[in-house]
Amino acid sequence: MTGEVANETTPGTRRVLNLSLLLTVGFALAHLLWTVLDLRGEGLNWPGTSFSLGVLYAAALTCALAARKRRASAPAWRWIALAVGVYALADTGYALVEARAGTVVTPSVLDAAYLAFYVLFMLGILALPHQPLRRAEAWRLTLDTGIVVGALGVALWYGALALMLGATEAGLASKLVNLMYPVLDLCALGLLLTVIRRDDRFPLEGGMLALGLAAFIAGNTVYLFMDANGDFTLGLPVDLLWTAGALLFAVAAWNSRRGTPASRPLTTVTQITTRLTRPLYAAAPYLGLAVCFALSLHSQDENTLAAHGTLWGTAAVTLLVAMRQIVALRDNTALTAQLAALNASLESRVAARTAEVEQGHAQLEAHARELAWQAHHDQLTGLPNRAGFLIALGEAVDRQTQPALPGEEPASLAVLFLDLDGFKTVNDTLGHTVGDQLLIRVAARLRGSLQPGEFTARLGGDEFMVLTPQPPESRAQQVLELFAAPFDLGDRPVRVSASVGVSVYPDSGRDAESLYMHADVAMYEAKRAGKGAARVFMPPADRAARLQAEVENQLPGALERGEFSLHYQPIYGLARQITALEALLRWDSPALGLLFPGHFLPAAHGTGLDGALDRWALNEACGQLSRWHAAGHSGLRVAVNLSPAQFAHADFVDTVDAALARHALSGAALDFEIDAALLAGQEAQAAAVMGQVRERGVRWALCGFGARDSALAPLLQLPVGVLKIDRSIIGALDGPAAVQTQARRGVQAITALAGALGLGVMAEGVETRAQWQAALALGCDHAQGFWLGHPQNALKTTALLAHSLEQPVPDAPSHVV
Repeated sequence: MTGEVANETTPGTRRVLNLSLLLTVGFALAHLLWTVLDLRGEGLNWPGTSFSLGVLYAAALTCALAARKRRASAPAWRWIALAVGVYALADTGYALVEARAGTVVTPSVLDAAYLAFYVLFMLGILALPHQPLRRAEAWRLTLDTGIVVGALGVALWYGALALMLGATEAGLASKLVNLMYPVLDLCALGLLLTVIRRDDRFPLEGGMLALGLAAFIAGNTVYLFMDANGDFTLGLPVDLLWTAGALLFAVAAWNSRRGTPASRPLTTVTQITTRLTRPLYAAAPYLGLAVCFALSLHSQDENTLAAHGTLWGTAAVTLLVAMRQIVALRDNTALTAQLAALNASLESRVAARTAEVEQGHAQLEAHARELAWQAHHDQLTGLPNRAGFLIALGEAVDRQTQPALPGEEPASLAVLFLDLDGFKTVNDTLGHTVGDQLLIRVAARLRGSLQPGEFTARLGGDEFMVLTPQPPESRAQQVLELFAAPFDLGDRPVRVSASVGVSVYPDSGRDAESLYMHADVAMYEAKRAGKGAARVFMPPADRAARLQAEVENQLPGALERGEFSLHYQPIYGLARQITALEALLRWDSPALGLLFPGHFLPAAHGTGLDGALDRWALNEACGQLSRWHAAGHSGLRVAVNLSPAQFAHADFVDTVDAALARHALSGAALDFEIDAALLAGQEAQAAAVMGQVRERGVRWALCGFGARDSALAPLLQLPVGVLKIDRSIIGALDGPAAVQTQARRGVQAITALAGALGLGVMAEGVETRAQWQAALALGCDHAQGFWLGHPQNALKTTALLAHSLEQPVPDAPSHVV
């Protein structure tokens, strides 16, 4: 039975239920033992009757207590307890009447009590929990039960009832009352079977109730025969049938205290019983009909009450079977229609769901394609982006590594890196919208100029790439020509150029990353070369050699063409004021860009131009210093770097005198700086020249002191006035603790040596506040470096002097504009 929930009961209630069942079992065993002894000749009836009544009353108590244990089945067990109790009272009355009168007349009030048992028992059956069924299933189950009960009735009629009714001389009322017993027995059994068959699993309590009811039916049948012949009295062995039925009712009630079987063996038995009873349930109606037909055939030649009743009963059972088949047929038709409708509905839903899934799959594929496109393309121009270009470049490099087919020339591979010149100006002056339109037009020109096997992309900003198998230099020139015509942006034409860097496989690299980076490097070389140009990447050694060759080629005539200039870096004293400026030579070559002395002085020395450059720098520095003096900066000094070649010229001192005289300067306004490492072997000659110059008031500074090539001997031979501590030592003043300690000791040693020799000390290469503060604290008189001020042209230096000559050093380094 399903849907039951146990009540919250106390252990005392459970003990009373167990004791009640034990009492029932005890009375049943006593009744059985007494009956056996009585059969052996004891001759006493009342003890057996007492035991039989005890079983009935104890069983009624057990059923009543079970009603307190189960909520869902409580009404059923109350009705069954009441039914068994009424039966026990009827038996008690029967025993009292028989003991007093010797016999019990039928019908009587006791028959009403006995028959009430069946009514109450059937109410209990109806109250048992059971599963709801569809109307067709309920009709079919009812008809199946009716067929089985009808077949049992026919068999019972033919085998017993017809003979009993025909043999007795009792009145019609007595016969009707006696006939009501088997009829109600069969009705109760049929109703119980109907309820039991509603459950999916085998209901153990229902089975025991059915067996108990079958025992009552057997007892009632025997009683009818014996009563019809006047042979029935209480205490006979037939009483054991009612005792067994009552005991089964009690065990069923006690077992109902569990919702499911408690033990594994019991569960196994239940499952096996279910498998056995299901086919029996299915075949029972047809077996019943077969029994009826067999009895009809057996009695076809008889003209008795039993034969006639059997014939009519068989007809009734056949009618029930026909009705059952009609109901089954209609139910199957309805189920088939429902199944067809359900199948159609499911097919419709599956088709709709399949369409939705396919549509969703198509949308996902479209979205995936869109995301893949977005991941590898630029949203503004529609060209492939950096990721897309790197994929294409990697595939192209992979193809280069594959061996060429016989007779086929291997294809070349080059990367062109484009960067627009002046794009920032377009954005700043015309706005970002115009800048975006310009990028779109540039992308369109590149896309339209693509040749077979080429690939173009926008990396971002104003950077574009072209992957080409064409000859790289001629293709780069073709790309540059794309920018010759202005870009039409509606109401205004805009002109921009491009700088192109080229890398070639395998000379510039054998993998995609190297080709990409080297094209970028080559593009910046094109920018430095004056923009609007293309440069092919070369390895560092080749690039250095090429640069040196270009320097040597461009250097002759550069001085005459006015390509050299001086930049001035401020020098600060202890009072945090600018006391001097160092003049630094710069070469602004139209072909090579802005070059520092280290790039061109070796070539100038090799061609003998270093002397001319020194004289030009001296004259230019003195002229600028004269103008600053005239502007009010009379205490300002200027330091000029000299090459050792000047000491080989006999007229160098005259050159100095002429420069000072030409610009009305005293020698005290001029400093000369020289690297002692470059004087190796020329100390004696240099000392003589330096001494003559010093007599004019000019001060000499020894540069790079403390570096690896420094030596103490020049200090003892040359008329030096200032030591400039090398930037490598100054830069270590705020380095790691161990390095910082050694640098501080080195600076202290140099300042102590300078003090002992009567020399000034200057720190060069100061790039942080900590270095500035440490240099001053360790005894340096002057300092210069990027933190204090970058080298700038004369115009910007003039502005700096106007604002900073009399002001303290700022907290942050000067900024080059």
